[in-house]
Amino acid sequence: MAITHRLNTTALVAAVAADVGTTPDAVRDTVMATFDAIARANASGHDVAITNFGTFVALKIAKRRARNPQTGEPLTIPAHLVVRFRVSDHLADAVRRRRRRVTIRKAPKGTKTPAAE
Repeated sequence: MAITHRLNTTALVAAVAADVGTTPDAVRDTVMATFDAIARANASGHDVAITNFGTFVALKIAKRRARNPQTGEPLTIPAHLVVRFRVSDHLADAVRRRRRRVTIRKAPKGTKTPAAE
């Protein structure tokens, strides 16, 4: 299925359903469960690496001193976890070259290039 606009969750589910050849209702739970698993792993402080796509990195930010911009009053921001996304070289290259039929599937064993597009 060709992607012609920004994807929200509903459009993503529809695109996956079209690629798999089934109905959106059949894939909605799987897509949402995937997002839930990524969120749970990051909330637990674990990274989620998806080959040829990227890594959702859970970073611990140390407590720091800051200032309230409205009052100028100093305050302490407590330590907390944040999520960052590191794009894989494969995906970055595909976006840079505008390859609209990119796949993140792994290459067959014994080859050095990603799976055929």
